[in-house]
Amino acid sequence: MSREKVYLVGTGPGDPELITIKAEKIISSSDVLVYDDLIPPEIMGLANKNARTIYVGKRAGRHKMSQGELNSLLVQLAGEGKRVARLKGGDPCIFGRCGEEAAYLKKHGVDFEIIPGISSATAGPVSVGIPPTHRHLSSSLRIVTAHEDPTKEDSLLDWKNMAQDKGTIVFLMGASRIGAIAKRLIAEGMDKDRLCALVQDATTGFQRHVLSTLAKVEKDAKRMGIGSPCVMLIGDIAGMAHELFEPKSLPLEGISVLITRPIHLAWESALRFFSQGARAYVYPLIEISELAFDIPDIESHDMFIFTSQNAVNLFMEKMLSSGRDSRIFSGIEIVAIGPSTADALYRYGITADIVAKFYTAEGIIEAIEAKGVKGRSICIPRAKGARPYLVDALQDMGAWVTEIPVYESRMPANADSESFYHMLAKVDSVIFTSPSGAMNALKLLGDEATEILNTKMIVTIGPITAGFLKDSGLEPDLSANTHTDIGIIEAMKGARK
Repeated sequence: MSREKVYLVGTGPGDPELITIKAEKIISSSDVLVYDDLIPPEIMGLANKNARTIYVGKRAGRHKMSQGELNSLLVQLAGEGKRVARLKGGDPCIFGRCGEEAAYLKKHGVDFEIIPGISSATAGPVSVGIPPTHRHLSSSLRIVTAHEDPTKEDSLLDWKNMAQDKGTIVFLMGASRIGAIAKRLIAEGMDKDRLCALVQDATTGFQRHVLSTLAKVEKDAKRMGIGSPCVMLIGDIAGMAHELFEPKSLPLEGISVLITRPIHLAWESALRFFSQGARAYVYPLIEISELAFDIPDIESHDMFIFTSQNAVNLFMEKMLSSGRDSRIFSGIEIVAIGPSTADALYRYGITADIVAKFYTAEGIIEAIEAKGVKGRSICIPRAKGARPYLVDALQDMGAWVTEIPVYESRMPANADSESFYHMLAKVDSVIFTSPSGAMNALKLLGDEATEILNTKMIVTIGPITAGFLKDSGLEPDLSANTHTDIGIIEAMKGARK
């Protein structure tokens, strides 16, 4: 069945849980995601692991690709037989150029579908306790683009009519024109004491808002440092915020983190951080590359040790493709380095007999040394070039060890110094989950690595990664006691107390 189709998808106002079920299904089944600047990384994480992602950077003053180039790209991708999800913040048809893109696709014979989304025009005010309509306060809602200069003489907007509007007016994309909008409305006859509200980063952990009046809103916005993305609401209904808004505080609210682990794990991490109020950005510094390997005679071994989810997934998939299944491990002792690896095994129908208390090679040795491994045959599928400690320690204990390199960690092909600098500028914290990821960061930053990273909070997943950074001249600010995402989050929460 032919797959070529372009979906123009609204992804909602910022909170990834406000995406529609249909949008989620399309994102997870698409071959290519073409996305804007305001698409949360948590939503990008819904993509299947083989999907291609193309960033087009549509944001005021910073367009990575022109609209014409973008239109042509969508047609080209569809022509290659791809299922394409064109992701837009909010609702794609509310000032999202959806109409232009849909018309271009239709003109070129490309099948397309528009998937509506929740707009910040309503979600923004609601997130601070302002219902845009109310039967006693506002019977109409007007949504206006703020991209048009209010001082423009041949305006497409009827400012005089707008100034007489007794209902609710919402301006989108107007952070840089708050003062000009207020002045134009006052000049056209609107009461200077008319209530208004500004909501920045609506529905996210970085959300901030200002309640003011037309006469004071520009000054109040500057005082609070309100920037993009911002929703501006004007109307008596703004007063409802005093009655309905209940501030909620999340433990990592206001923190921005950079997640550097492999792409297929990074999105899951981003969701965890978002749930705690942090803004999570993803820049993989490691790419997992499967190596050619043969499945050994499994039944000839007494024990299998798995030291990562990657090792589990690659080994098990290769085993299943050879016609065998998890029953072959009957009677063989299975050891996992930690609960995440144990969970990965469980998804293949295997329950780990031993899960290390400390999620390191040293932790594995501590977990099994009391059982004795002398004379036992142990197989370890793992990364190429992994620390020799585990194999050396097992051999010193008298075990026969077979090590199978099933993958290697390498620098992602699309990682480069310029884009890494750009991403670092957005965050105040950087999370390293392996020495190889930390090493690649140092390579990208070169001689400036120490100077740049010392301006960030450096958080590591455990002592091995922390040790590598220390040896490289960097002192981590935090290191998780429990070597998981949850452990990192708990460490960061503890540091804020």
